[in-house]
Amino acid sequence: MFYGSIAYLLPVEQDVEGVCTSHESCIKRKNVLAEQFQVSRGTLRQAMLLLQEDGLISNHQGKGNIVLSNQNLESNWLEKVGNPIVDFCVQPIDRAVTSVGFQPPTRKHQEVLKLRPSSIVAVIDITYYSKEAPVGFAMVYMPHEILDEGRVDLENTDSVYEFYSQLLASNGIHSDTRLRIVHARERLADILHIPQGDPLLILEEELYTEYDRPVLSQKLYMGADLYEISLRRKNK
Repeated sequence: MFYGSIAYLLPVEQDVEGVCTSHESCIKRKNVLAEQFQVSRGTLRQAMLLLQEDGLISNHQGKGNIVLSNQNLESNWLEKVGNPIVDFCVQPIDRAVTSVGFQPPTRKHQEVLKLRPSSIVAVIDITYYSKEAPVGFAMVYMPHEILDEGRVDLENTDSVYEFYSQLLASNGIHSDTRLRIVHARERLADILHIPQGDPLLILEEELYTEYDRPVLSQKLYMGADLYEISLRRKNK
């Protein structure tokens, strides 16, 4: 019970010893937490070690314990659409690099995105980095008309990524999602800087508006040792 109480207390705005970065939330100094919970520092230290093992905090020399902000204990379950590459990485995502291309829809995309053969699909590749190391890669296929309706500047990759992120967080968005494990082929191995054949988690899905209009199809690739995906399951 003490461990759970500490876990839900972790995110705070500022530590006595320094202000946090945008990707990290500092933990109150140990003596403050020990006093608040009326436990010894030894007991608190054991709780911190458990949190480190679960990937919820990380210890950095000179900074102490910091919360890995992507781990939201209350809301970042897979039942939300969100962005799994950002939400479930055990390391903070520092940046995303986006590239955009265009192509006719494949037969699969004609079917799942309900497109005509003459339609145009934007191919959006996004590589996610933590501490300059690539940790995830997204291949997003979005009908050009969706971007056009959003008045997105297609020459500005930051604008494309911002629109994509806003779409993932939109009210009413729902998905058909499959999760499986694959082995990295040459292209993905090069992008993620891993050996060919290494295991990857792949999340494939189609996203729809609340009126069941398809807005994108995507494949999200995540290093198996860098992600912990929370599932909430319940029988009716």
